[in-house]
Amino acid sequence: MKNVTRLTGTVAAIVGGIVIAAPIANADQTDDIFLQALTQGGISWPNGSDQTMVSVGHAVCKDWSDGATQEQTIADVKKALGLSDSGTGYLVGAATQSYCPQYMSRTHS
Repeated sequence: MKNVTRLTGTVAAIVGGIVIAAPIANADQTDDIFLQALTQGGISWPNGSDQTMVSVGHAVCKDWSDGATQEQTIADVKKALGLSDSGTGYLVGAATQSYCPQYMSRTHS
């Protein structure tokens, strides 16, 4: 359960406006692809919150690198962002594919 708390805290802090990771000045091509994938998947967020979504994407990868399970990661993102089950799964998959494809095997049950 240690990993669950960590991601929830990280995502909650990001959503609350406190960026824990080093800020990214401008969205790069990978960020643009990630955000476009979210939009294509039917996920929306408030205007001006692109950086929040990018930071959540990076938090997913941090969780993977720290050994979190798929269930922990999905539950934490869902709780923090209030997305549907399918929206949460889509975000986790898009973040993993965009930012840390070495962990794609963790997104499959």
